[in-house]
Amino acid sequence: GGARGGRGGRGRGQGRGRGRGSESAPPIVERATFDVVVLDPPTSTKTKFGAVDIENDYQSLAKPGALCVKPGGVLVATNHSAKVELDDWLDIVSRCASKAGREVLSVETIAPDGADDDDFPALDDGRRPLKVAAFTLG
Repeated sequence: GGARGGRGGRGRGQGRGRGRGSESAPPIVERATFDVVVLDPPTSTKTKFGAVDIENDYQSLAKPGALCVKPGGVLVATNHSAKVELDDWLDIVSRCASKAGREVLSVETIAPDGADDDDFPALDDGRRPLKVAAFTLG
């Protein structure tokens, strides 16, 4: 195996771009709005972009999501956690939209078809982990 000159034993990509702020800065994203925005986060995950915790911090997703909806458009949001009550979650998303300067014109909850849905079964206490709602924003 041949030695690789100039790498000094570093792994692939390490040490590149030091001192060059433009390479390490996050990309600038042009702001856009849409007729429909779907917010469907996992219950909990960690990525190189940060952590998602829909049980304790749905606000960090709901407010930016609301800002992406055109006036008269719809934010379709989901929550997969059985620990979060439907009414509490609806209130959180509505407050976040309001804090983002967006009026909540209507909220429609979307439930699975049938009382005994096999894909998204209710828990023993009757609550369903999957919650889906469409928020029409002004």
